[in-house]
Amino acid sequence: MGQPSMLGDRLGRRDFIRYAGLVGMGASGLLAACREADTGSSGGGGTSASARPTIDQEAGDLRIYEWLGYGDGSYGDDALWKDYKKAGYPAPKYTKTFDDDAGYTKVAQGQRWDIVHPCAYRFEDWVDLKNADGSPVMQPWDTSLISTWNDLNPALQEFGEIDGRQYFIVADWGFAAPMYRSDKIQPEDTWGVLFDDRYRGRISWWDSLNMFIVAAYYNGVADPWAMTDEELEQQRDFLISKVPLVRTFWVDDPAPDLVNGDVDVAYAWQNHWWEAMGYGVKADAVPTVYMNPKEGRTSWYCGFALFADTDNYYHAHEYVSAWTGTRAAEWLVNNYAYGHTNTSLDISTVNDDLVQAFSLDDPNVLMEPTSHPERPIQGRDRYNELWLEVKAAA
Repeated sequence: MGQPSMLGDRLGRRDFIRYAGLVGMGASGLLAACREADTGSSGGGGTSASARPTIDQEAGDLRIYEWLGYGDGSYGDDALWKDYKKAGYPAPKYTKTFDDDAGYTKVAQGQRWDIVHPCAYRFEDWVDLKNADGSPVMQPWDTSLISTWNDLNPALQEFGEIDGRQYFIVADWGFAAPMYRSDKIQPEDTWGVLFDDRYRGRISWWDSLNMFIVAAYYNGVADPWAMTDEELEQQRDFLISKVPLVRTFWVDDPAPDLVNGDVDVAYAWQNHWWEAMGYGVKADAVPTVYMNPKEGRTSWYCGFALFADTDNYYHAHEYVSAWTGTRAAEWLVNNYAYGHTNTSLDISTVNDDLVQAFSLDDPNVLMEPTSHPERPIQGRDRYNELWLEVKAAA
């Protein structure tokens, strides 16, 4: 979600079990068997279990820093925690964001919630955060308290494990790729559509330094996530040369501009394509293609993290159990077209157009070189500095 992952090179060497946790038929039994050997007790840091209040003694007023459209009910998205609601727990209070980095910055400056839902390219940064007294800001989950744990794809959950402890419950994942109006243009299958002179004034870029990543893949850079100063400056100059082609820099959603005809091609996540096609939670529809570029899509993974000073330890575990259940998985996939890590989801409940568009029956769909998992960007501040130079040229 842009969001976004710190999967690094490990993903390309791991076997994903049928669509990395979306396809559950036939796989869920195997995954459950794998989990039975793991008691799931990664432990909860901070206060010992014997010293904690019971769930009935907790206030239950969960405070969650979360992506827009992920829980407050504005889009029917309270379906994601319906099982938590059915258990009679109080509705959480959400602070909504469009920007993963903004939440990290706020917490580094001292703000606190109970749960946060970052993407994996900064997982290690979150775990490294310290309070003024040197104590950790985050704590690991006790996976024995996550009722869905045995159903969650273990290959993806490993990316939430840091120093042998489960600091993140990986819940959702997705792609980034160009999408375009098929009634307006017929581009080649390449990221180059975002830099093509033929589409001057009809292109939308994401307002993000990730434009350096896709430009680098397009231009054949060996490692777009760890570019040298020379490589970065070359990509900056390339992007600046292409800025005159760009009509909009989107922050939260390029689909409306595509639907109303302001642009014909955009950097997008698959929920934007789903929206433009008239599925999910909105009704607008135009003929749109979500590209599988020859240079490969990028992909992101996000997961829930738990604050060390939470007063709602058990409520937090119940909430994440609901969010990672099959009811939430079915809603997320069919409404936002995102992947979910619960392997018990029956693919027959998923829209056929979605299955075909994202090759959900292909076990290699998330592997290199078809997809490039996001990872920590080496020298991120330098990327951002040069991205500001690109925007200043607009």
